[in-house]
Amino acid sequence: MEVSCLTYLEYRAWRTIYTPLCALMLPYVAVLLITIAIAGNFGFVRFNYESIYVWILGLPLFAIPSFGFATLMRHYQLPVISPVQEDESNGLPRILLAIAILLVAVLLFKLYRTLSHGFYLFGTEDFAEEFSGHGVWAHLRGMIIPILILALYYVRKKDFWLWVLIALMLVIQFSYMVKGAIIITVVSALMMRLYAGKMHLNLTLVLGVIVGAVLVFYLIYMVIPLLGNDGEANMNLVEFIARHFVHYFTSGTLGWSYDLDQGIPDRNDISYIVAPFVNIWNAINGYEMISPVNPFYWNTGSSFTNVRTFFGTLSIYTNPLSFATYTLIASTFIYFWKMLATMTRNIYIYTILFYYCGLMAMGWFEFYLFHLSAIEVPIVALLYAWLAEKGKEVSLG
Repeated sequence: MEVSCLTYLEYRAWRTIYTPLCALMLPYVAVLLITIAIAGNFGFVRFNYESIYVWILGLPLFAIPSFGFATLMRHYQLPVISPVQEDESNGLPRILLAIAILLVAVLLFKLYRTLSHGFYLFGTEDFAEEFSGHGVWAHLRGMIIPILILALYYVRKKDFWLWVLIALMLVIQFSYMVKGAIIITVVSALMMRLYAGKMHLNLTLVLGVIVGAVLVFYLIYMVIPLLGNDGEANMNLVEFIARHFVHYFTSGTLGWSYDLDQGIPDRNDISYIVAPFVNIWNAINGYEMISPVNPFYWNTGSSFTNVRTFFGTLSIYTNPLSFATYTLIASTFIYFWKMLATMTRNIYIYTILFYYCGLMAMGWFEFYLFHLSAIEVPIVALLYAWLAEKGKEVSLG
């Protein structure tokens, strides 16, 4: 009832459902219903309904800045919805194509070197970490994300070479073996296309996304590992991955539920929520970095999980006052980008907005704002905007 009401008010405020609030709450509700259906059955742990309370409290708080910005814009007779102003060439700017090709070439070379050394099996976490899990390689991989979102936004059926470039960028993301990085990027681009009217929300699209998600899951957990260690596929492996697929989509909701049952032993301070800023400070001053990744793993019946959903993780590292304060500040920051995108119609600002929408859309799984990419990707997108503008000036000159 709450989500239905908030969705209606959000649509009335912005004349679209492709907003940060809707991205945060609608996927969560879908996953929550799946969780309730399987909890206590098929070997999964029972569901603690009290775990929903932080969402019941958090969503209206997150909605306050949204309705405030929409009211402010209407008061000053500013548009609350506007089309995306695309590049004059109606495609990915040449300078970004050149950057993408360079990044892909460098990262594929690093992938080849990692494979040729043979220290780690392809498809394992150790391999992914060695490939691009830290240092300059992680930053280079992060620089691909804004271009991949833009490429997926611009691409048409006849754009053969752009499809090839997209495929190569996805190969790099697949090789890193982090499902969230792949899903967030693709979902961000899909939402941007839906908002711009390049595609329409229908049953075919929904089924296509579901099938695509399943294929990504099987690729990561079966095809890539089999390629890496010459393993053999059988029905037991297929059934294991199918069960693990269900585990993945309920790991946040069941993980937070079970964590609550255990009395939240992983409770800690807010420094982990603002880890990107803490780590930037620590790097400047030579202090030890902190990892926001939760060290507590719970067995929810099929496998272990250390994720607690967006508001579950936020509540672990905050008290009631800082929970409310952070939620309001984070929502205000994200809706500032929405207001700016609507007013400027700039495609790079829209890229940043829908990247944050992509992060929110994974709220059923985990809190993603405590990763450096939440700061780095928008900064890189602004850099690309500046480069694209300079590229226009050079071509006109």
